[in-house]
Amino acid sequence: HYFIQSNLRMELDLERVGDILGVTTLIGAVVAQVPQIIAILKSKNVEGLSFNGFVIETFSLTIQVLYFVAKKYAFTAYADISLLLIQDYVLIVLLMLYSKLTFMEYGQVAGYVFALGSVLMGTISEDLVVSTMQGVVLLNIASKVSFISSILESKDTSAMEPAGWAIFVYSNLVRIFVGALVLKDNTIVAQHVVNAVANFTVLMLVFKYRDGKKEVEKKEE
Repeated sequence: HYFIQSNLRMELDLERVGDILGVTTLIGAVVAQVPQIIAILKSKNVEGLSFNGFVIETFSLTIQVLYFVAKKYAFTAYADISLLLIQDYVLIVLLMLYSKLTFMEYGQVAGYVFALGSVLMGTISEDLVVSTMQGVVLLNIASKVSFISSILESKDTSAMEPAGWAIFVYSNLVRIFVGALVLKDNTIVAQHVVNAVANFTVLMLVFKYRDGKKEVEKKEE
């Protein structure tokens, strides 16, 4: 009896902590990419930003939102991801406006729109969405590899805002806690462990190459 009550209390406490942490990630998600969006609108500079990275990330976030809906989790469990998805839509539009895209990159956007339309129309089943979630880890890796490659190639992150990446790292850590101890969903845990490591790597690179072009100019002088 005592142990059962103790376990129930612990589970309720973990749920409360999870809810509180969820609110903090939601607040962070509201503004996560806003500094980046404002910076692009002001400078019209998208140097170091990977279009492919954002498209793949958008695919990943969409699958995650659909997964949470299919599993009938409370909206609070994925509200922050939904907000990040909306902000990614805005960033993709800005990247389409201010960078020269290839035919293949436009094709990626068209493919995404077609896939999303298929899900919304019911052509793709909920079971397929749930099974596809297993591949989100690979999508996350592909997305972050694209970001990291773009940064290392340009060695200039002056157009990238570190605040958003710091919020992503914090959000990933919270989701690892909630996934492991509250939802007990190993798929979510694995996905966010990978994301946390990758987002932290991008954050460090953003700081390292913050004054990339300025450093090159100094060397040339």
